[in-house]
Amino acid sequence: MNTLDLDHHPIVKKAIRAIALNRTPGYHFCGNFFDFVYDQASSQHSEVHIDPEPQNIDRDHSVHLVLLAILADMGLATGIRYGLDDRTRLATVSLSLQLTGAHPTGRVVATTDTQGHLQGAQGRQGVSLTHIKSGETLIAVGYGAFMILPVPNGGSLPAVPWVDKKAPEDLALDMQTLSNDEKWILERVKASILQCQQTREDFPTHFLNFHPYRQERGAYCEVLNGPHVANRVGHVQGGVILALCMVTACAALGDEWMLSGVTATYISPGEGEAIHAQSKIIHQGRMTAVVQTSVFNKTGRQALEVLSTHARRSNSGD
Repeated sequence: MNTLDLDHHPIVKKAIRAIALNRTPGYHFCGNFFDFVYDQASSQHSEVHIDPEPQNIDRDHSVHLVLLAILADMGLATGIRYGLDDRTRLATVSLSLQLTGAHPTGRVVATTDTQGHLQGAQGRQGVSLTHIKSGETLIAVGYGAFMILPVPNGGSLPAVPWVDKKAPEDLALDMQTLSNDEKWILERVKASILQCQQTREDFPTHFLNFHPYRQERGAYCEVLNGPHVANRVGHVQGGVILALCMVTACAALGDEWMLSGVTATYISPGEGEAIHAQSKIIHQGRMTAVVQTSVFNKTGRQALEVLSTHARRSNSGD
């Protein structure tokens, strides 16, 4: 593909729109680019959806597993975040997903109900429950707990701009005004498209650099922190970290196994120039397996601990 064609590629157009949207503070590039849309939001109930657009799909043209993890995190947090003042932020404490094994077709929606707050604790911690569906098909059920914290250094954060109003579709962007971070993102998008053409793999895997490699009874994957995956305070977005764990855990077992559930405990922010996931097979039986995955930053500080369950696929030949 020549440069002119690449400049008109639908994923590049989506990235340019996301960069333009990202200049309105309050959200992050990841949310704008993968286009998570808030359909309803209140302190008690929310609905967030994602469509199988070119930047979001796997090789079967369905919403990628990685994006389901981010959707779960964002959906679970929405009601708890709603209505908070601009001097507070949320930190994910724990998140659990039970997958049904159903394959999403078309739009995927996370419908979430806030379950109140943790009682008897010094800090404010909200709890929520989500059902993730594609049409009438249940894809996953999830639970999450989120700590309400002050913004670092006494600062403030504007509210997510596209919760109470729809993000504009056509937004002009003067390409001569791109910042270094915006140029970096756009080049990464283009490079990922070219890599996908050569390897016939899916775009989210290349763009996020989710390329784990198997080890003896485990797997390892390192990803770069940057403006393409950072949240509003510059840490790797919580759903992206969870997705990294899920992908790495699956790599430890191989394609004959399917992910059936994850339980994640968030220990510290995913900060620094890079984070890495290390998976270890704890149990591997005839029909079920358990994998432990830990995420660390470059300094060795742990960010996340995950236990995942896996089921042997019915067509694995065993």
